[in-house]
Amino acid sequence: MQFVATIAVIASVLVFAYQARELARQSRVGNEVARTQAHRGILFHWKGLMDVFIQYPELHAYYYDQAPNPPSATDSVRMRVIAEQHADVLEVALVTIKQLKSYEYAGLAYDWNTHITRAVGSSSILRSTIRDTPDWPALDPFVSRYDESQTAPPKGAS
Repeated sequence: MQFVATIAVIASVLVFAYQARELARQSRVGNEVARTQAHRGILFHWKGLMDVFIQYPELHAYYYDQAPNPPSATDSVRMRVIAEQHADVLEVALVTIKQLKSYEYAGLAYDWNTHITRAVGSSSILRSTIRDTPDWPALDPFVSRYDESQTAPPKGAS
């Protein structure tokens, strides 16, 4: 009788171990799906923002400080709204990536730090929107670094 009870306990432990392993595997798969959906959401919002430049291509040069003349009043309003949406997307991307990196997000991670540095450096309307609005604290360091780089003496200068 003791032998049968021992076999039953061993079988129960083996079934429990198998279930625990399968639960861990399913959790990993579920986490990967959630990370992929978060990344897809960021890209979907990014696409929506970029679609504005398809609809209004003349705004691209103004937004990225490449137009020789100042924008019209209507275009200035549009660019301010674009800058707010851009900052929202960048903030969400930065916070999401930071959270996802702790879950080994390397397979889908985009170097948002580099991208945000370039975006902030090439758009004065984006910089001023971030400065004027306290809603994007994760973006403040990017603007601060840009400002510091503009006031610092050039490398090699005495």
